[in-house]
Amino acid sequence: MSTPFEPPVDRTPQELVTELRGLTDVHWETVWNGPPPASQGLDEWCAQFGWTPTQFEYVLNVRTATGGSLTLNAMGGSWAPVQSLRHWVWGAAATSPEGNPSVLAEADRVWPLYRDAVSSVLGAPAWEGAWDSTAFPRELGEFAIPQDADRIEEKDPYHMAYWELAAPGGTLVSLRISPAVGTADGSDAGVVNMSLRVYPRPLEA
Repeated sequence: MSTPFEPPVDRTPQELVTELRGLTDVHWETVWNGPPPASQGLDEWCAQFGWTPTQFEYVLNVRTATGGSLTLNAMGGSWAPVQSLRHWVWGAAATSPEGNPSVLAEADRVWPLYRDAVSSVLGAPAWEGAWDSTAFPRELGEFAIPQDADRIEEKDPYHMAYWELAAPGGTLVSLRISPAVGTADGSDAGVVNMSLRVYPRPLEA
């Protein structure tokens, strides 16, 4: 399953903790209802969360008060409703396919550091698993988990955990590492990225 990738970022676990704490008082119902158009009060809408818009032509990217970058995702490039909020956390890349095993090994090494960082703010995850785990959820927010055969072949998600928050609509937070196509099978120089997402609706069976 292909995933949009930006150049790997490298926020520390402590920076992730700081970012999460900055989101604890966000009024999520207002976020999910979506922002106004750029010409109709977007700056003021973002300011109530301590955010500054940095890109708003196709998607809305904002800079947080703690220095992080968030993307608000909506269907078909529209402004509302907002389907999820994404924060790129960490990434690594190989210069050739021969380096892919080292990239995946590094992902294994850092995963518990970032998972525990999220847990220090949100508590224990409701579910956690690696690419070869059984009983993967079928959906998480708008993100459809690949079928078992595809997930195992592409090792995507490589690691994933989610937390259920007591908020209107059953807000979820997920942390996952996704490899780019060609990483698992060695057909291309590997890339892995870790992202944190917040979703406005509960996990569906």
